Amino acid sequence: MLNVSMQALRVFEAAARHNSFKLAAQELNITPTAVSHHIKNLEVRLGIDLFIRKTREINPTKAGFLLAQATHTGFGTIERAVNQLVEQGKVIQIHTTSSFAAQMLIPALRGFNKEYPNLEVSVATGEHLVHDSQAIAVRFGDTSQIKQSQLLSIENFNAYGNQACLARLNTQKKTTMFIPKWKNTQLPSAPWQAWLAHNDLDANLFEVVYFDQELYCIQEAIAGSGLVFASYSLVKGLIEKNVLTKASYRPVGTQLGYYVPLNEVQYTRQQLIFINWLKAQLSDK
Repeated sequence: MLNVSMQALRVFEAAARHNSFKLAAQELNITPTAVSHHIKNLEVRLGIDLFIRKTREINPTKAGFLLAQATHTGFGTIERAVNQLVEQGKVIQIHTTSSFAAQMLIPALRGFNKEYPNLEVSVATGEHLVHDSQAIAVRFGDTSQIKQSQLLSIENFNAYGNQACLARLNTQKKTTMFIPKWKNTQLPSAPWQAWLAHNDLDANLFEVVYFDQELYCIQEAIAGSGLVFASYSLVKGLIEKNVLTKASYRPVGTQLGYYVPLNEVQYTRQQLIFINWLKAQLSDK
């Protein structure tokens, strides 16, 4: 491929569009002489004449017209792509589950906005995975094969409830336990049996109620309908506000956790700022 200057092509495109070296010079903030030099050097490299020069105007030759069409299309495509990237860079788009958004992310965003007032975050939720190359996908699942750079948290699970419900644990009645049973059947189950064994508990002590989102389970616990068997990150904020309290049981560790599926090199500077901020929120346990 010929070693053709991109600057020379940009100058040529402007001159061909205006049919004028002078107007091209004004648009590009250079002198008409500089425009003429760029065009002449380009013609020498290509070995063809690109313009028919007249006293008061210039017109593209057949070859010049062909190149003008190509450069106009090419630079137009580049300009639109750059503008699109600039606009996208102004808003950090997040795709995640409803439970994570409602219980952890959205409440924490006030702190992010104070720390980074010039960055805007848009959150979209859904239980099914949606691929969007422009967004950060925060996913929940088995983290055993996830790279460290992609990992946001590894979750432990325990029972949580409000004070009134926890006070009823010592009675002879069964305690209602709300447990998530996720819509995504590819996910490992919540470690309910492992937690029972870890605490030497009989499953008959509890009346288990399943919901397909942790969010619903947590809401029931807040309302005092029973305990919730939940991952720590989703109840952390409620614990700090004394809305929920950890029951007097030991948490059970898992390989379940939150992660982002792409490598760091595939994210923009603004997206990396958000990911690093989110890691800090989730690592504070």
